[in-house]
This record gives sequence, structure tokens and C-alpha cells, in this order.
Amino acid sequence: MKKFIIAAITVFAITSSAFAAGNNDKTMNLFKATYPEATQVHYKTVGDLVSVRFLLDKTKMEAFYNEEGEQVAISKTINYQNLPAPAIRNIEKKFAGYTTTEVIEMDHNTAGTSYYVSLVNNEKKVIAQVSLNGEVSVFRKSAR
Repeated sequence: MKKFIIAAITVFAITSSAFAAGNNDKTMNLFKATYPEATQVHYKTVGDLVSVRFLLDKTKMEAFYNEEGEQVAISKTINYQNLPAPAIRNIEKKFAGYTTTEVIEMDHNTAGTSYYVSLVNNEKKVIAQVSLNGEVSVFRKSAR
């Protein structure tokens, strides 16, 4: 999941400078204030962002913060059935013969909400990007 989320966030061009140690502390304090019930919290620097992976109400989530400590994106795993109905129809049509392995909902401060669906068949792994209105495009494709 970690690589999947990191790949998803790279879609968004966020430019900032490297974090200072004090900014990491600020980020973690803001995170703790926003998600006081979070468990299994792990954070690391990913490029110019701080990534915080955690569980909240048994849901895997990941928050991304810029150098000012502002949350710029949040992602969580969701059930395939929670995708918009047009998206499910388009995925089943475009990726017949594939099995869904993971669905991530990504909410970005500037780009809005989109979904990333991991699919596999006997030969390929595909990550499909899905818009709120159900449009489906290939985000990444690789051999299995």
C-alpha cells in the first residue's frame, strides 16, 4: 500500500523545500490534534512532504503535509462497492478479467477527490485512476 499511495501522490506537483526538524515536530503536533484517536502511527519524509500512515476506526489512512505543516492530502482504503456507480460500470467494462486488490480514496486540497484502484490478472498489474464522475484512466501498468 505504501508504494501505491506514494505513486498516487506524485500525480500532484507540490513544490517546497526540505523539512527542518522543527517543522516535523510541528507537523506531528498538528497531526495529533487532528487525529487524536489514530493508532499505529508511522511517519517519514517522502520528497518534500511528510507522510503519516495510521489507522483510524480500523481504516488504513495516510496524510500528507507540506513544509509549513499544512495537510495537503489524505487517503484511505475503501471498499470497491463504495466507488461511484458509473466508475464501477466503467472499471468492469474496461478491465474485464481483472481482480480488484485495493481501492484508495485520495482527497487533495487543490485537485479534489479521486480514486486509485489496483487490479490484477494473470499477466498484468494496473492502477486505474477514477474521477468522481466515474471516468477511468490507466495511472500505472506493469507486468505481474
